[in-house]
Amino acid sequence: MKIRLLLLLFSLLAVPAVSMGQAANDSTNHTRKWYAPDGVTLQFAGNTGMFAVGPSYSFSKDKINAELLYGFVPKFDSEEVLHLLTIKGVYKPVKRVELGSDFTLTPLRVNLGLSYYFRDQFSTTWDSDYPKNYYWWTSSLRLTGGLGTELNYPIQNSKAIKEMTLYGEVSTYDLIVTSAIKDRTLTAWDIISFSLGVRASF
Repeated sequence: MKIRLLLLLFSLLAVPAVSMGQAANDSTNHTRKWYAPDGVTLQFAGNTGMFAVGPSYSFSKDKINAELLYGFVPKFDSEEVLHLLTIKGVYKPVKRVELGSDFTLTPLRVNLGLSYYFRDQFSTTWDSDYPKNYYWWTSSLRLTGGLGTELNYPIQNSKAIKEMTLYGEVSTYDLIVTSAIKDRTLTAWDIISFSLGVRASF
């Protein structure tokens, strides 16, 4: 693995821990720094890798989330181990529904993301062997999107974690959608994927 990738992943995964430690040790200033995340997200599947983890930021009273996720696909699920980085935005247009016992349900969450694959066989441009505009996409970048719902539960008497969120999503990505338009033999089950995730809010 490249040195710069290791440094990037270390920095990415260290940010939530550093900010949590800062919040716990700072008894006089409770204002969160602009760069400190509001939470950390762990996701299984969903076009961000088999597993993905990274910091999460909350805006507009948690109606909007922004996430930076490092994901990987193990070798048994591909020809070799794949590493990718996804910038993901989540919009929650519907107000939370009270379920009782402190649980709340967010009926709808809409996400849009951009994933970058860290491997030499993936490129952001096509070489001169191909005619100009022969391929409209790049092999290293994928545009993803999906719909889902989430279940929220506040954590009482905890200085580190304020709320835990469990979510599920149905998602797809640009290349498979355009392939389905051209190839009518592909069904909805061929172009969609399911994911589960958990978010710890600070």
